[in-house]
Amino acid sequence: LCHTFYFYLSRIVKKKLQFLATLPTSAGTSSIELGAFEGLVHLKLIEISGSPLTSIPVGVFKDNGDLEIIILKSKALQRLEKGLFEGLKKVRELQLHMNKITTIKDETFDGLDNLLMLHLAKNLSAVSTAWFSHMKELRILRLYENQLTSVPEDLFQSLPSLKEIALYGNKITALPQNLFPHKDKLNKLILFGEMPKLTELSLQQNNLSSLPTGIFGPLKKVKKLDLSKNHFATISAGFFDGPEKLTELKLQNNEILSLDSDVFEKLKSLTTLKLAHNNLQTLPGDVFEPLTKLKKLDLSNNPWRCNCNLIDFYSWMKANTDKLTIKVVCQFPPTATILTTTTHLTTTPTTATLPTTEATIATITTPTTTLLPMTTPTVSTTLLATTLPTTTMTTAMATTTTMTTVPPTTATKLHLQPLYPPQPQQQLQPQSV
Repeated sequence: LCHTFYFYLSRIVKKKLQFLATLPTSAGTSSIELGAFEGLVHLKLIEISGSPLTSIPVGVFKDNGDLEIIILKSKALQRLEKGLFEGLKKVRELQLHMNKITTIKDETFDGLDNLLMLHLAKNLSAVSTAWFSHMKELRILRLYENQLTSVPEDLFQSLPSLKEIALYGNKITALPQNLFPHKDKLNKLILFGEMPKLTELSLQQNNLSSLPTGIFGPLKKVKKLDLSKNHFATISAGFFDGPEKLTELKLQNNEILSLDSDVFEKLKSLTTLKLAHNNLQTLPGDVFEPLTKLKKLDLSNNPWRCNCNLIDFYSWMKANTDKLTIKVVCQFPPTATILTTTTHLTTTPTTATLPTTEATIATITTPTTTLLPMTTPTVSTTLLATTLPTTTMTTAMATTTTMTTVPPTTATKLHLQPLYPPQPQQQLQPQSV
């Protein structure tokens, strides 16, 4: 019946027909006979959906060289024969989703050199790199909701034009590190959906600058997440909602300027956090409070601004010194404070060459006799034309209220004075923790 219908239709309108679709049927043939589309030389689109077809013979499209879109959603289709799409150079969209195709032979898609979109969702148990060897123009590849447990590292190697990849809803447990070699072209990556077995995810070095809030929501079992070497500037509340079993989070080598105080609120299992090589200058004092299991924290190589705004966070570090893995150096002010795992406030001598003329040194305007952790005295005037390297500095206390001038000399210490009470001259020692 099906063949008779197509043959009759082709004899009537074969010179004009461009679009052909079958109606859903509950009974009928399980295959299409050769010649079913004979004479339909101008056909642009064909859709076979809802039919009980289990296979399609090679050669059935031999008269349809103008085809641009093929949609095969029979829900019963089990296999694709090698050579089925031979000669279809103009096809730009092939939809094969919602069938029962579990495997595809390597040469099946040979000839589809101009394909732009390939839809293979809800079918497969495995994928092969060889399928895509000739698809240099492919823009969209949809592999979601299959039964994939892994993907080859070079799966997308021969797809330089790929802009959209959908992989969500599979059973993948780990993604290869170099899975996306042409990431400069990629603008839409749909990975997650329901991936209940995924335990490790690496998106490092992908030029990412933002991700939608809640994107990690389905990743309930992920334990390791690597977002390093991207371009994230802010990490806001809700960003990590979902992966509550996360133990290791890598955010180093980004451009992070700030963190919301509750950004890590849901990560109760986190033990390792890397935030090195970002643009952090200050942090809320309670930002790491939810991380009760945290053991290793790397905050190195950030441009820390060590002023009063950092005091609350400094207090947290004092109480959690064992968690810091690498020393933290203040970039501002120039008399930098060094924070290490053993001593939070340390000072080391440096040399400052004073100008050859008399210069006003400094006058303390804060009524205190000791330097607070993470702060420096407020001064009314500063050294004139004095070079101070960005390092720590030994600070000494003098007995007089001010020092106004000095003769030409080379100094190894910067002298600051307390307002009260007068004391014999002594050197201020670092505060130990």
